[in-house]
Amino acid sequence: PPTTSAAPAPPPPVTGDTIMCANGRVRRGEHKRLAVGLSSIIGWGAFALEPVSRGDLLGEYTGDLISQEEANRRGKAYDRDDNSYLFDLTLSTVVDARRRGNKLRFVNHEASRPNCQPEIRLVDGEARIGLFAAKDIQVGGELMFNYGYEQANWLEN
Repeated sequence: PPTTSAAPAPPPPVTGDTIMCANGRVRRGEHKRLAVGLSSIIGWGAFALEPVSRGDLLGEYTGDLISQEEANRRGKAYDRDDNSYLFDLTLSTVVDARRRGNKLRFVNHEASRPNCQPEIRLVDGEARIGLFAAKDIQVGGELMFNYGYEQANWLEN
């Protein structure tokens, strides 16, 4: 039979939540059900209470928006306590989740096998941090992402 090249199939119609922008999910405050418990990595950790598929939004990393200067000041005190939840949002703004953060502040560092990936998204003109699944995560799975320590150490040396 002769070969013909067919036109690509049209994209599926956009109805309801069939196709969803990740920025919209952050805007609406969507999140997966999570729990906080003792971690096998260190201290406390965040765990999935429902199955999570690769690409799913786990939630938004929230807290106080502070200046880089204030983050440096607080960071020194937090380092003494070995308890810091600072996350650089922009070059001049940091999210401090220590006092007013959510369960995502308990996601631990894992460089070699992270299952989550933070992404800074522009939502209604404001930079916000969404934490997305980098792979499928089973119920009870501990959430981990690479904090970027290796890059930070490289910059300091």
